[in-house]
This record gives sequence, C-alpha cells and structure tokens, in this order.
Amino acid sequence: MTIPETDRSLPLRERKKLRNRRALAEAALRLFTAKGFEGTTLEELADAADVSKSTFSRIFPAKEAAGIEAEAELWTAFLAALDERELSGVLFGELHRALADAVTGLDADWDQRFIDTRRMVANEPALLRYVEHYRAGVKDELAQHLAAKLALDADDLRLRTLVELTILAWSVSGRHWVYNGGRGGRKALLSRLDGAIEAIPASLGMTAPG
Repeated sequence: MTIPETDRSLPLRERKKLRNRRALAEAALRLFTAKGFEGTTLEELADAADVSKSTFSRIFPAKEAAGIEAEAELWTAFLAALDERELSGVLFGELHRALADAVTGLDADWDQRFIDTRRMVANEPALLRYVEHYRAGVKDELAQHLAAKLALDADDLRLRTLVELTILAWSVSGRHWVYNGGRGGRKALLSRLDGAIEAIPASLGMTAPG
C-alpha cells in the first residue's frame, strides 16, 4: 500500500517530502496536459507546486519523471510486494499475485491519475520515450530481485522471459482499461489482468489450420 503524506507515523520531514512529491506530480500532470511537455518549464512546474527548483531536483531526477509518477507508483509498489513474498510454486503465478496486490494497495485516486497520465503520455513523444526507459529499468530490477531470491543469474533467459511476459500482461490489460476510461474501476482492471495472464500460455499453444 502506498504511504499517504498525512501518515503521522512518519517523521515531519518525510511527510513534507511526500507532500511536495505529490504536489509536483499533480502540477506536472496538469501543466503537461494543458501546455504540453516542451511548453512547460521547470520553473513553472516548481512554482505551480510552490517549491524551489532545488527541491524538485531532490525529489525527481528529471522533468519527465514528475509526469509519469502514477506509473512509477505502480512499479514501486510491485517491487515492494514482490520483496515481501516468500516465493513458492509457479513463478509466473507469484508475479501475477504480487502485481495484483500492488494494484490493490494503491491510493484510491490512483485510477484517474493513471488514466490521465497514460492519455497524456500517448500525445507526448518525450514522455513516451521516458516511460519506455523507465520500464526497462524496472525489468532489470525485477530480474535482479528474482535472481537474488532464486540464486540464479539475473541474465538467465528464463527470468528475462518471465519478466517480459509479466510486463506484457500488464500492458495489454492496462491499455484496454485506459482506452475504456477505467470503466468498471480497479476490479475490471484486475479482471483484465487475470485474463491476460491466463491468455499467455494458452496463446503459445495456438495452432494455425493446414
């Protein structure tokens, strides 16, 4: 589950950092949608969130990162959920359950933020490239997580293929959900994810007539 910036169990400094992160992400989504990514300066972004440029740089590595925060929240939660799991049985099923747990634990307002983010990214080549770069990093980190848990090499082709299939299942289900405006809520998204996971082994066994 994502940690709200109002959580009093966190030190004041951490709560403030989380508030600033959320404010910057919301400002980025709003300004990039209204003015375009290239048309929004870092100064405008920082001003809209009422923070300094140096504060921005301490929170996000690049302007693009603020624009895809909803995407980053998902994969951060997924990696955390996987870390907490004691893996047993079929690994594809374990990854499926960890991803479903991550989605379930996201903030209630994540749905609309993710939908808005993906629609924005589709119209901004720079952000689309950044998402692809970010997901490549997630794939590497996921392979390393699995390798450490299973005492395997992170470049093991079985692990790499498993990682790619997991991300693919999410892409197929998430794209459909966003295209339909999030109809059916998170329950529909998770159901579509279940279907995509189940379709992968079934699709590998498909044959053509003749």
